[in-house]
Amino acid sequence: MKRLGIVGARGFAGGELLKLAARHGGFEVVYAASRALAGEPFSALAPELGEGGVIANPDPEGAAAAGLDAVVLAMPNGQAKAYADAFDKSSPDTVILDFSADFRGAPSWVYGLPELDREPLKAAKRIANPGCYATSVVLALAPLVPLLAGTPSAFGISGWSGAGTTPSPRNDEARLKDNVMPYALVGHGHETEIRTALGATVNFTPHVAGYFRGLVSTVHAPLTEALTHEDLAARFRAVY
Repeated sequence: MKRLGIVGARGFAGGELLKLAARHGGFEVVYAASRALAGEPFSALAPELGEGGVIANPDPEGAAAAGLDAVVLAMPNGQAKAYADAFDKSSPDTVILDFSADFRGAPSWVYGLPELDREPLKAAKRIANPGCYATSVVLALAPLVPLLAGTPSAFGISGWSGAGTTPSPRNDEARLKDNVMPYALVGHGHETEIRTALGATVNFTPHVAGYFRGLVSTVHAPLTEALTHEDLAARFRAVY
């Protein structure tokens, strides 16, 4: 049984992970941090956890001192470094899984997309979780990279849960009702992430729609040769 901690446990991703961990059978959630629910029992986050623990106020040193086998950082971008530094200092053997974009592409962190690079993850202590849009586009294109004859274009639509819990136009249900709008026209961080993961240039435009969760990406890729549906299916089966 592994001792698991989750920082940012009240957010959409942290809450989902708590439910998965509670019914997994191999994890015991012993540390959960949430600024909004600090002092409440674990059951305030997920009834499956029971009353066994008290939610902590987020604190890097406190998390690093909790004796964890693994910790998940489910926080907005820009907040993970203080936790990584604290664990590096006092608990270097604790596995850190960071949900944010802060360490994607960092030299000492493994990019955690198991469909493409499973072996390094087995012994990794520092794992950067892939972004949502990036996962859909990378998996759609990876089998085709050797055949690219030009720059692919990807059009992604996500539910508004991807915008997090902090109020913004991107998670405003009234604004999104019967609507689809660009998440970012240029410079979205997932575009750089996609290019790094694939080793190829990709043009990417993300959008957000008026539903809560789920994501679809449509990719157009010019190829060096014509392929039948059967050829494509065989190529994808060989890679995955």
